[in-house]
Amino acid sequence: MADALCFDMYGTLCNVSSVAAAIEDELDIPAGLAADVDALWREKQMEYAFHRSAMERYEPFDAVTRDALDYALAYYDLDAAAADALMGAYDDLDPYPEVLDALDALTAERDAVVFSNGTPAMLDALAANTGIGERVDALVSADDVGALKPAPAVYEHVATELDRPLSECRLVSSNGWDVAGASAAGMATAWVNRGNDPAERVGGDADLVVDDLAALAGALA
Repeated sequence: MADALCFDMYGTLCNVSSVAAAIEDELDIPAGLAADVDALWREKQMEYAFHRSAMERYEPFDAVTRDALDYALAYYDLDAAAADALMGAYDDLDPYPEVLDALDALTAERDAVVFSNGTPAMLDALAANTGIGERVDALVSADDVGALKPAPAVYEHVATELDRPLSECRLVSSNGWDVAGASAAGMATAWVNRGNDPAERVGGDADLVVDDLAALAGALA
């Protein structure tokens, strides 16, 4: 039986950097500054998620994302009132160019879900707006277990949702830390290394490394 595919959403299926255009327009700032704000927003989003997990002070991913945005706006001394509109831009991130066609190929004969730290509401909106939702069987949120990746309980949850052992579930993620967490939990993994980055030094090497989802479709054909 083919592995069930568990696709990370942010950075894997959808380009989180695409929100930079909304930052530029909403704040009326230069593109370079908007890109810097976007990068810091993402950096703090991940940092706050990890910190909250370590401190066992869970907050849903939309709250974590808002806190990170508030920090980024304050860091660059930008209008805090823009935060509500910019949070809405997270519902309209751009899928990477190859994603929809690759999903059609990858999911034709396999169970497949989106598997993300995003809350159910975040995932519902983004999946509907991008066409991703109609190409997968379900949207599985870490929020269901009150934890965030890379906590082992989150990976165990997706296996439960798929009614499969972890060894028959393959995480597909562009985030090296996510791949490491899934591997440590016992999942098969595919690292979509879009940036040709070095492997993370926390253990759990990926079973498969590809440049994008089209390459993954070829590798799993």
